[in-house]
Amino acid sequence: MASSIESTAEKIVILPIYGIGGIGKTTFARLLFNDTKFKYYSQVWVYVSPRFDLCKIGSSIISQLSGKENEANNDIELIKCCLTKLLSGKKILIVLDDLWENNAIQLEDLKAMLGPGDSIKTIVLVTTRSEEIAEKMCLNIKPYRIEELTDEMCWDIIKRKSGFEARHDKEKLVGIGKDIARKCGGVALAAQTLGSMLQTTEYDQWISVRDSDIWKETNSNDVSLPNHVLASLKLSCQYG
Repeated sequence: MASSIESTAEKIVILPIYGIGGIGKTTFARLLFNDTKFKYYSQVWVYVSPRFDLCKIGSSIISQLSGKENEANNDIELIKCCLTKLLSGKKILIVLDDLWENNAIQLEDLKAMLGPGDSIKTIVLVTTRSEEIAEKMCLNIKPYRIEELTDEMCWDIIKRKSGFEARHDKEKLVGIGKDIARKCGGVALAAQTLGSMLQTTEYDQWISVRDSDIWKETNSNDVSLPNHVLASLKLSCQYG
């Protein structure tokens, strides 16, 4: 994918990456960010967060590109002017990680701020949980969805993280482990968390994890993570 993005003729390329929380969007963006295809690019990574602030995003990009604090951090026009100068004559790779803003006007302002200007090429990777936001950020490349893992993939992660193959009781645990993997909902973070926790647990605790009432909890104030991820984190605290 890095090759196809880098070889695109457009001066500005935006690739929205979307999927549920914990599915691996940031990991995927990091793999692209570190790809050798972009070794001659100036690189910027901005964590956007649920509270959208265009000036803060612009200031972070300026600080990372210039190596010094941006003094015009609340003046959007000065920020745009500074970005135009910094991007001029460069190849730039920018990651905007965890975008929540859904307002079309705000998102258009964001795209305009990152416009090509005199840059040789600007590539922007955007991670978001929302397909709608991904579509609104789309410019010239179709949004890329990170698919949920299969139950077997989740089981493979749990086995690897828990050191399963080295266990003396692994034959008894296979069925239980696969049941736990199914409860991960295809989310890598849930499987990784549970696998790490199960490394130090005994047979009875594997059963307790599988049968825990925590899996039945469906209400949470934290909308940023799916319930199976929250359940895995709670179980990790309980048994870890």
